[in-house]
Amino acid sequence: MKKFLLPIIFLTNFCISNSVKANDYTFLKGSNLSDGYQIYGVNAGGESSLLNTWSAKNSWNESLSGSLSSGLLDQYNGTIIFSVTEMSTSTGETITDSYTLSYDLINNSFTDLGNTSINDKIAYPKGIKQMISEKSDGSIHIGENSAVFKEENGREKFWAQDANGKSIPIDITNGSKLLINGRDVEQSINNVGALSAALTGLPTVPTDTNLACGLGTGTHGGDFAFSGGCASKVNEKLSINYAASMTMPGQEYAGDFEDTFSARAGFIWKLGKTNKPTQISMKAKEKMEAKIGTLTQKNEKLQNTVSTLMARLERLEKIASTDFESQDLASIKD
Repeated sequence: MKKFLLPIIFLTNFCISNSVKANDYTFLKGSNLSDGYQIYGVNAGGESSLLNTWSAKNSWNESLSGSLSSGLLDQYNGTIIFSVTEMSTSTGETITDSYTLSYDLINNSFTDLGNTSINDKIAYPKGIKQMISEKSDGSIHIGENSAVFKEENGREKFWAQDANGKSIPIDITNGSKLLINGRDVEQSINNVGALSAALTGLPTVPTDTNLACGLGTGTHGGDFAFSGGCASKVNEKLSINYAASMTMPGQEYAGDFEDTFSARAGFIWKLGKTNKPTQISMKAKEKMEAKIGTLTQKNEKLQNTVSTLMARLERLEKIASTDFESQDLASIKD
């Protein structure tokens, strides 16, 4: 007969924090009373606390005895099963009543199992069927509302489903972080967004010069990155650019250096006939405006000169006309 001796080191997978319960302690011990049986929790320092008391169920009882150390421990259901005997000798004969109790470590409660004997028995681990079970397709289910693992085609698949077998989301909550090779997955996603945003603020093609450089910054999901890079115009056909960005230092679970760094490089090669731009630069515009202003001034001067000449011609015409009339009159008189 396989039995489990107590005091025991309590299994931590049955921890439920409510009032005082057996799973709040490292050890358990039992104590006989004349009219009952007591369960104590004992911490690592040896201090004992009363958890619960079983009272004799027969009115004629004079003494009660039981023993946890000869009981059975059901690790999967969190219970201890042990025998109790009530006895009386007051009538001149010995009267006894033996029965079996089950003590629930999680709920701190007793259950009378009647006259069931635990001799030559072990605790049947039926609770493990609810905790871990293997289905016909080879998948391993944990719990009724299951987390499911299945090895298939050289890969370990993992998903979650409800009691009806419907797949449900897996939500990492309560401040826990999902790490892959030591990297925070959520933070990595935010870093990628910040690194990419920072790179977009840098030049790719210089316009008015042969070399253009810049600095940039970007943010995504509360994470920040900064960047730097240049763009160079090799000739009328070819331009190259190169840049790099980094996340802000001091992040937890950020991984190695290559996980916090991003870089790009590229070139632009113009194909076909080069079309001259229809737009002009600011410098060319200023020169053109200056020339237009000079031409305007010259035009105004020319107009003034023309006006003066026209006025003079008009006066000459009047003088010539007057002389011609005078000559005509003189010839008539003669």
